[in-house]
Amino acid sequence: MAFNPITNVAESGETGSSNPSELDYLRPNGFRFQIHNIPNVSFFCQAANLPQMSLGNAIVETPLSTLAFPGEKLQFGELIIRFLVQENMANYKELYNWLVGLGSPERHSQFTEYVDGQRYRFPNQNSKAKDLGQFSDATLFVLDSNNNPNIEIRFKDVFPISLEGLDFDISSGDTNYFVGVAAFRYRIFDVETVT
Repeated sequence: MAFNPITNVAESGETGSSNPSELDYLRPNGFRFQIHNIPNVSFFCQAANLPQMSLGNAIVETPLSTLAFPGEKLQFGELIIRFLVQENMANYKELYNWLVGLGSPERHSQFTEYVDGQRYRFPNQNSKAKDLGQFSDATLFVLDSNNNPNIEIRFKDVFPISLEGLDFDISSGDTNYFVGVAAFRYRIFDVETVT
């Protein structure tokens, strides 16, 4: 019995066991994104990517051919988001303060001050823990066709690595709103179905 890949039906008219049970397609605008450290950025998020993953490979030369074997280290691409910047720049400042706290451009105490400012998030943690404010978990919720969370993608130990600048320009004449762009690194992400 032959299988027709266009109709996903066996030629005898019976439905094949390999047919998918879900026939709706994933929408690029069906998502919700949140990072606990920066709630204002999360609320105004306009775009977020699901980063690439890559697994290197080992090459073994033989007299007859070159063989490839799976590598041992999985690498993850950057998490990049775009968000509308608030008029008072509150959400831009959330990311700015996080980056300044991590980078300490003027004095070493900037890191400690930022971490101390994040302690409210971890009231039961040891007060000497230094990494409380460095990282935050992030979640990308993929919505189904009814706009209900369907898939939850959790990024662990997220921290910002860049925040693009804003170009003020009086000559354009149009009222275009600023869109901030930020990039993050993280340890790993998990993809789970919401039940």
